[in-house]
Amino acid sequence: MADELMRAGTETAAIVPEIWSAKFYDVLLAELPFNESVSREYEGEIQNLGDIVNISSVPEFDEAQNIAEDQRNDAEAVTITGQQLTINKRFAKDFIVTKRSQLQSLPFMDQVRDKAIYSIMKAMQSQIITDTVPSAAAPDHQIAYDSGTTLALADMLEAKELLDAQNVPSMMRKSIVGSAQLNDLFNITSFNSKDFIPAGSPQSSGVFDTPLLGFDVRWTTEVGTTSYFFHPSYMTMAIQDQLSVSVYDLGVDGKRAARVNVDLLAGFKQLDDERVVTIS
Repeated sequence: MADELMRAGTETAAIVPEIWSAKFYDVLLAELPFNESVSREYEGEIQNLGDIVNISSVPEFDEAQNIAEDQRNDAEAVTITGQQLTINKRFAKDFIVTKRSQLQSLPFMDQVRDKAIYSIMKAMQSQIITDTVPSAAAPDHQIAYDSGTTLALADMLEAKELLDAQNVPSMMRKSIVGSAQLNDLFNITSFNSKDFIPAGSPQSSGVFDTPLLGFDVRWTTEVGTTSYFFHPSYMTMAIQDQLSVSVYDLGVDGKRAARVNVDLLAGFKQLDDERVVTIS
């Protein structure tokens, strides 16, 4: 009689144990640079009470006149303008977990809660991107790439010149680009040569540690192929009700489960359409 084998796939399949690792495999998440790149200077004024922040602006006077010693000078008036930052965006993500699931599953609540929080942060960035509408009037701040969707030095210089022409402050300028456009920057010699960069080695590290043309460069796959160049003051956001994670026992409804509600109350306002440039 021929030898018979006891194989794991058949004869001993009933007693082969399975092991569930307590370590979760992290999913890949998009970067969310917009949330920390726009102004939040009015946030403290709305956190106590109210739903609207009225933001006033005093325009500049005409250039002063050079008058003679005995010459009378006419007074000039300026008209103060205002804009409103309205706190009207409630971002929420809820989930329900049964008691049996909590008791019989590996610990997973922290992971699920973190993903719920991330979904809110992602929604906030999407709101900023949606509300970002650069000026389409002359000079047009919505410009096209010189070649396809390749971000070249000439494109960045054009964006910089548009901001310079509007007297946008040079300090704290930001640039947020897509993954393809970020990698286009490594083909620009002056951004990689030791003759031009003060420190670091982009070619070895894969990141730009220093500003490029005065822009702090970040990236995210959430912008597609559109590149953004701006000063943080072009838009403001304010969080009135900080991120809240609340757990409710659903036993009162006869459900052996817990509901977790994650939410945040905020407002967004583009204050100036000439302090931002998009290239697409």
